[in-house]
Amino acid sequence: MIMNGSMFAVQPYETFITHDVFSLCFHIVQNMADHPLFSDTVHCLLMLVLTALPCILVILPVRFFTKIPSFVFRKLLHIIAFTGVSLMILFARSWQAAALTSLILAVVLYPLLSAIENRPWFPHLFVEKKQGEIKNSLLMLTFMFAVMIVICWGIFNEPHLAAAAILMWGTGDAAAALTGIPFGKHKVICPLTDGKKSWEGSSAMFIVSLLSGLVILLLVQKSVFPEALFLACLGSLAGTAVELVSPGEYDTVTVPAAIGAVLICLNLLI
Repeated sequence: MIMNGSMFAVQPYETFITHDVFSLCFHIVQNMADHPLFSDTVHCLLMLVLTALPCILVILPVRFFTKIPSFVFRKLLHIIAFTGVSLMILFARSWQAAALTSLILAVVLYPLLSAIENRPWFPHLFVEKKQGEIKNSLLMLTFMFAVMIVICWGIFNEPHLAAAAILMWGTGDAAAALTGIPFGKHKVICPLTDGKKSWEGSSAMFIVSLLSGLVILLLVQKSVFPEALFLACLGSLAGTAVELVSPGEYDTVTVPAAIGAVLICLNLLI
């Protein structure tokens, strides 16, 4: 009876503590929701989900139920990811929210990929070339996105240049692989290259990067055509040249950095 009495005596106190914790959490979330950065970040995350998730849900069955080449599926994922991030930047309400969203992706997805990377189906689904490649590439990508946003938008107040550099790199890299792997017959032989990349792939990268840059510079920045063509042409040329001499695991950082640097410098001069 004493034990039962003790239990009944403690229960109201435990109930009070539980209620107090929930109340505290509710007030914290409510205060965060009232902060513009919180709502802006949620807006950016929703933009990514609404643009990327439907595309991924469409191509996943294609991966499992067709004989699509691995490199094609891999580059389709790249196009979806880079296009989604570019659109997120263009529709973001602040550079802080856009950069924070990129870092949140790293914080959420890196542990998730680490937890499932040893499953038998993982290398087949994501076309992993070596152990840990996907999660490490994701980490470099998300930090590169954040840095590009901070520099182009936060420092120079040119968000469209960050979106342009990211989209030009993502689509150009995909075009290089989709063209160079099946059709690349003439290898680029130069002292700084690895001898594996082709003129066909590099040409495809240059053309697609140029077109992607033109789309953003003309439709978003509202540049006149000669100016947009000049910026996109030199940015694409820089990206293609850097991609030729960059090691495969680092071009995720070096190429968009080169494109972004050229676009920023030229934009300041024109």
